[in-house]
Amino acid sequence: MLRVGEHGCLCESPAKATIRCVEARDFAEEYRSKTNEELLRLALDPAQLIPEADAALNGELARRRINNTERLKAFREEEEQHKEEQIRDPGRLFVVHPYGIGRKRFGKAGRIYNPETGMERFKTTVFVVFLWLPLIPTGTFLVERKREFLSNQMTVLERIPLDWEQVLKVWVVASATLLAVIWAFKLLPRLLYRG
Repeated sequence: MLRVGEHGCLCESPAKATIRCVEARDFAEEYRSKTNEELLRLALDPAQLIPEADAALNGELARRRINNTERLKAFREEEEQHKEEQIRDPGRLFVVHPYGIGRKRFGKAGRIYNPETGMERFKTTVFVVFLWLPLIPTGTFLVERKREFLSNQMTVLERIPLDWEQVLKVWVVASATLLAVIWAFKLLPRLLYRG
């Protein structure tokens, strides 16, 4: 049975009183240092907390007057919207030019073009690149963009499961290009010595 200890914290029995009271004080101090958003994020899943932590969290939420159900519901909706945006985000595409290191998109699978709007929609895969070679696929996305000369601005519609067929095609083309470059460099000295 829980009882209130001498410092106003919850204790199960006299034998466990000191440990439980210290835990409750520690949780209360930790929660006082957190932002409202951090506390509300913890409140979204109270099952992950031990009873002492949950009691301290509820106490801090009440102290800040952010423990009403409307506030928690609004925060839950904000978090779900934020997660959805993160899922659709392909990350910043960039390449450090001298070394060809960064993230770049490759492929245009299932391309659909609407001549009336000038918009095209296709699947593309983002890779980590090194020396301009696509190495590690990080995600496949359904994207849409205005079809214009030198236009690279895209709108991500959704993140879809990794398209392994597209990944393999990109790897095959990259490998063939690399082999062609190596072969050209080996063949070039022979051609120069003949001339």
